[in-house]
Amino acid sequence: MSDARSLSAALREAPGATALLARCEASARIGRLLQPLMRPVAPGLDLMVPGRCELRDGVLWIAVQSAAESAKLRQSAPRLLAALAADGCQVYELRTRVQPVATSYPGEGTDEASSSAQSQQGLPFPPISRRAADSVAAAVAPMPESPLRRALERLARTLKRRSTGGSS
Repeated sequence: MSDARSLSAALREAPGATALLARCEASARIGRLLQPLMRPVAPGLDLMVPGRCELRDGVLWIAVQSAAESAKLRQSAPRLLAALAADGCQVYELRTRVQPVATSYPGEGTDEASSSAQSQQGLPFPPISRRAADSVAAAVAPMPESPLRRALERLARTLKRRSTGGSS
């Protein structure tokens, strides 16, 4: 007969996992307690997202999406810490770390030069010497094949096309 038990029950019996599980459960409890208090401060911040709210040695770390959100949380820290203390949580300090939301780079870029809009508007490009264009081309040669190398190759071609022929 197989003895089926929950993952948390198995982890409680593992020697090193007990402290980790307790910390994870404390972080989740704190996230649930603070979630309603966070809505006015940071409406888009969901403390129940894994890794967003983490308790470590009495210090509560909250991952935010911007510096502005971080500043708002720091201003609200005394009120949030008081609410946690009133509920019996041993949190002595609140710290934030900024983790921006996912960006479109890489994967959504185009091969078109970002300066093509400038040329379409008829604006002149700054003068580029032939020596500068050659320097970028020389920097590409020892690089291994990579997205950076391809970008530098495009830059070298563009600079060569726009170069004035002088050597300044």
